[in-house]
Formats: sequence, C-alpha cells, structure tokens
Amino acid sequence: MTFEIENVSKIFVSEDSGEKVYALKDINLTIETGKFVSFVGPSGCGKTTLLRLIEGFENPTEGTIKDDGELVTEPSNERGFIFQHYSLFPWLNVIENVIF
Repeated sequence: MTFEIENVSKIFVSEDSGEKVYALKDINLTIETGKFVSFVGPSGCGKTTLLRLIEGFENPTEGTIKDDGELVTEPSNERGFIFQHYSLFPWLNVIENVIF
C-alpha cells in the first residue's frame, strides 16, 4: 500500500466561539509500502487526527488522501487502526472480548 497525502487540512469549529481551528494544515506526505513511519509531537498537534484521516474515520476539510491511488473516504478492512484507549470489557475473558 502506498498512501499519498496531498494538501490535507482538517479544520474544527470551536463550539464556544465558532472560531475555526486548524488541527492540520497543508500536509503533504507519501508513505510507501514496507516503510515504517512514526508521527511524533506534543499532545494536540494533530497526530491522531492524521491517523483518523488515513483510516477513513474522518474526511479532510481540504486535500486528498489516497490508498494505492484510491481516494480514502471511509474505513476499509484493508487498513488497520489501533485505538489509543483500550476497549476491553474487564468482566469478559480474552476469547469473549474477541468474539464481542
């Protein structure tokens, strides 16, 4: 898989003030198959937002993200995503959590 991230921006609107807040602005990146990539930065800099866009959980406000030339607009079983916060049920065992 090759991901092409072209001129991607993600804007959120503040509920309090109605002001536009850029989580990401003009991101350009190509991630080639077999490459290991890390996004490093302080809390709130847009790392998780970028990953959510790559997975297709959200769409960019501006720009495009392509997975092997196909526009990413929704999640796909061809891509994986591990959430920051675990979502296991402590009252279930491992097998029961997997089945759920």
